[in-house]
Amino acid sequence: MKSDAKYKLHRYIESENLTSVLNNTKWNRLFSELKSIGCYIDFQRKDLDEEFTDHEYWCSDIYNVFGGWEHIEWLNIRALTFHRRGALVKPKIEDNIQLLIKAISNSGVPYCKHGDGVRVYGYLRIGVSPEWVTT
Repeated sequence: MKSDAKYKLHRYIESENLTSVLNNTKWNRLFSELKSIGCYIDFQRKDLDEEFTDHEYWCSDIYNVFGGWEHIEWLNIRALTFHRRGALVKPKIEDNIQLLIKAISNSGVPYCKHGDGVRVYGYLRIGVSPEWVTT
């Protein structure tokens, strides 16, 4: 990251009184563990300086999601595989949440359950108190 962008990021973090949850090592461990999962995982990402509005959009490109991780406020991750059975029949959904939780636990990253997946925080805002899962 360029020094000007890094400076702006640090200024924003200070001005918003954000608390860092993950460091470089934790992000790298999480990324490595998630790459090793053999099932389909997808993500919703909220960056520090963005408003989260697209609740329906999930991205499955892990390299795109983890690019610029230092800006991630939180990351929703789910491990669902959709098996199409025809145009008029709802797909069969295979939930691989246990594989996801095992990978996150192996990385040592704190997380909380969120919807049909988990949420990993990069930063916490004042007043946000996640219900961390203990392993």
